[in-house]
Amino acid sequence: MHAEAPLISIIITCFNYELFIRKCIDSALQQKYPNLEVIVVDDGSTDGSWQRIQEYQDRIIALRTENRGALGCSLTGFSLSKGDFVHFLDADDILLPDALQHIATHLRPDVSKVQFMLLPIDHTGNPIGDAFPQLAASESSLSLIQSIHRRGYYNTPPTSGNVYRRDVYENLGDLSYERAIDGVPYLLAPFVGNVVSIARPLGKYRIHNANLSSFSTLTRERMNGYVDRFQGRLRHLVKLIDARGLRYEMTLRDDYGYVLEMRMLGVVASGRRPDWGLASSYLSAVKREHQGVLRRIMHVAFTLGLIVLPDTGRQRLARFRLDPAQFQRVRKRLKQSLSVPQ
Repeated sequence: MHAEAPLISIIITCFNYELFIRKCIDSALQQKYPNLEVIVVDDGSTDGSWQRIQEYQDRIIALRTENRGALGCSLTGFSLSKGDFVHFLDADDILLPDALQHIATHLRPDVSKVQFMLLPIDHTGNPIGDAFPQLAASESSLSLIQSIHRRGYYNTPPTSGNVYRRDVYENLGDLSYERAIDGVPYLLAPFVGNVVSIARPLGKYRIHNANLSSFSTLTRERMNGYVDRFQGRLRHLVKLIDARGLRYEMTLRDDYGYVLEMRMLGVVASGRRPDWGLASSYLSAVKREHQGVLRRIMHVAFTLGLIVLPDTGRQRLARFRLDPAQFQRVRKRLKQSLSVPQ
């Protein structure tokens, strides 16, 4: 690894994002960092994305493939990269101009991942809410490992908010159960190095119709898919910990709060009410996994709503829980309703 400026590979994967791809690539190329490569893989787009990508000529490494989905496209990009650290940047997202300058100060051999907050923007680039997720500045993995043991996950940004040391992505094995590139790597990172959390936004996360549709779709099959991937990642993590000779004991459970919540939403998607047994198990998991009183109260209210509301109300509550933009839209409407006309 270079002593002063490790090579960073920014890997951008694109499928039918002609409207956004230029701003994404520009945000990567405009970084004031001396050792950077930008790789763009077009996943068989049917719009003008590939034409926009080709405009950059030798300023980037570009490849067009047949459509294989986000995971296959990302793996292709990784295979083309040479970076000591890699950053998967979604084609509709943007890096802030000084992002890599801040990130680079943390790129040491002992650091397996740097994660940072993102500013949500709409399809036109206008801000639509506060930066997320709320991260406390840290350079240790201990609390994240504890969270994985307790909850099966830890709070982490979407793909565009993470920079990984290259070896985290090497020799991962079978990912056929997966859809995302960072599903198991984000879990593995705390076990193979220090995860640095930066408590400030260094990128913008675009929320628009194309990427919201999957969040708001409520079907039992989709909820079961979430559960299968969640549990599949944890089983995969255990195998990777063993394969890499790491001295950690991981005991997997069937009663993680996330698993039970998705099962409740699956019941609601089928037009039924969750029974008290499932609801009670979920609330027990919430009590075990979350310390804050307010958070616990919100989960109790959410659970009671899924049980006592009529079918239409239960469906709306479930979609509200799944759709991350709903919170921003409700807050915006409330702010507008309380504002005083000038």
